[in-house]
Amino acid sequence: MAHGGSQGRDSRGVLGQLPDDRGRHRRGDGATSAPHRPRPAGFSANVVAPPRLIERAAMATSTPDFAWPDFDRWQAAFAAARVFPARWEGLHQAPPAHGPDAEAYRLRKLALLVEWRDMLAHRSTVHAHFARQGLRARVERQDMRLPCPACEPFNTREVGAELDAMPPFHPGCRCVLVAIPAAPVGRRRKSHGRPRPRIE
Repeated sequence: MAHGGSQGRDSRGVLGQLPDDRGRHRRGDGATSAPHRPRPAGFSANVVAPPRLIERAAMATSTPDFAWPDFDRWQAAFAAARVFPARWEGLHQAPPAHGPDAEAYRLRKLALLVEWRDMLAHRSTVHAHFARQGLRARVERQDMRLPCPACEPFNTREVGAELDAMPPFHPGCRCVLVAIPAAPVGRRRKSHGRPRPRIE
């Protein structure tokens, strides 16, 4: 369950300043798509190791936490907006480094990172599925109980070739793509009025 302040609060101003940590990705036509928001100087989407290697390294280390700069930025942004996605339960703020909750916090953060990288890697596959079927698709939020300042601008929007306009939009995102029903072509509407009398 997401936690937040007033539902009427406009937090677009907070999330609008957050760099796009998804980096540059290939579009379906092979061209490189530009991020919707500028990335911070010196940031590269390729600095993170594959999920399995991250998990193995994080599990083996004895440190209570590990570095994930983009997580820190999203955490600060959600805190400023006073609303956290449901998948951020227990991750609203870091506990003391050697406290009893440090290990649980680290494991939850690790799970979020592995899930985030996996979902980013599968965006092109999802896009290709709809393309093969000849279907148009739009973004749909699955949890509408509270507004999500990161996902709300994309909700119900039809997606095109730009992968950066597809979910996930942040770590822990639960938005999905749904097919847009095709409008019937050439189907005549049935008339439910009274039949006209025939004139002899």
